[in-house]
Amino acid sequence: MLSATDSKPKGNFVIVTLKMPNGEEHTIPLPPKTFKTGRLGYYSQIPSFIYDNEVYGGQIQIWKKGKEEPEKTES
Repeated sequence: MLSATDSKPKGNFVIVTLKMPNGEEHTIPLPPKTFKTGRLGYYSQIPSFIYDNEVYGGQIQIWKKGKEEPEKTES
């Protein structure tokens, strides 16, 4: 669980499995990351892979969602 006092998420990494329409699977490890916004989460660039004779790549990011504060109104 992430807390506001942590500088990095707990745990070494998250494992994400991409399952393509043909059933082919690609496993991507996501190491911990502190994003520029200060949010804690996990991030990784996806290494290039071939699917349906095309080269794909990308990135995955997961972050802790904070509670939204209600809007303040002036009285």
